Amino acid sequence: MASHQILPDGSTNAIYSVDYAPDGKHIAAGSLSHRLLVWDTQQWKVRKYDELHADGVSAVRFSPDSSRIVTGGLDKVVKIINTSSLVAEISLGGSQDYIQSVDFLGQDGIHFVSTGYDKIVRVWTIDGQVRTLEGMGALSHSLHTSRDGRHIIAGNKAGEIFIWNPQGEIELKLTHHDKGVHAVAFARHTNDLFATAGGGGKVTVWNRTTGDIHANFRGHNGYIRGLAFSPNGKWLISGGQDAKICLWNLETFKLEEQHSLHTNTVYSLAFSPDSKHFVSGSFDRQVIHWSLD
Repeated sequence: MASHQILPDGSTNAIYSVDYAPDGKHIAAGSLSHRLLVWDTQQWKVRKYDELHADGVSAVRFSPDSSRIVTGGLDKVVKIINTSSLVAEISLGGSQDYIQSVDFLGQDGIHFVSTGYDKIVRVWTIDGQVRTLEGMGALSHSLHTSRDGRHIIAGNKAGEIFIWNPQGEIELKLTHHDKGVHAVAFARHTNDLFATAGGGGKVTVWNRTTGDIHANFRGHNGYIRGLAFSPNGKWLISGGQDAKICLWNLETFKLEEQHSLHTNTVYSLAFSPDSKHFVSGSFDRQVIHWSLD
């Protein structure tokens, strides 16, 4: 069974998003109290950027080299934060509604993407918006990029799943999850697998090249908001409205463990780079660090 540690000196409001730095040295969390929290994973000391956004910090993601954090807010702004200094280096407007999800695109640490309630996926650089990816038609809670930076996935409340290339061409469109797509994730060990999760409590793993279903998992009641692959390709974790975390074994296609330590919706999950740990963030205000035995 996985052991756990509730991270100290946490948030005074709900946690909307968490991420684990690719170098394994930091964990970031975005809070509805307008605050960014960053813990070091050696001594578990926390640093806080108060009033980072004018509204809740709804999305956080480390750059590939861990030196920066891109954040998205309910104030419709994306920002780039220096991990070491917690100084906001860049602030970009242009989104027309709440931002729900952000991610870096590729390995250069310059390109990134966002989406949210304005039904548009936006591609940015540190100099501003580059383009929009069309087709969504409904609000989105989640996007993610493939490890090689060649594919961008997003899902929407209409149950549609889109994969674009960075130039904005739709590579794959699927309709699934009859109560909407609430979470998406690309695998970290390959560019050919991705997962989606919906309002009905189902997780689906897909083959990107064929569009075929690889596996279906059911273990939640209500919608799923957190979804992440382990970098070694063995695990997929999901968390949702029922406050549960499910650990799925991708070798046996079975539920390995289920955890009910959170007391409210699990909104975000992220694995450590060595696949031995993961972190969860919840509307119960807790950020929990888990270690796999």
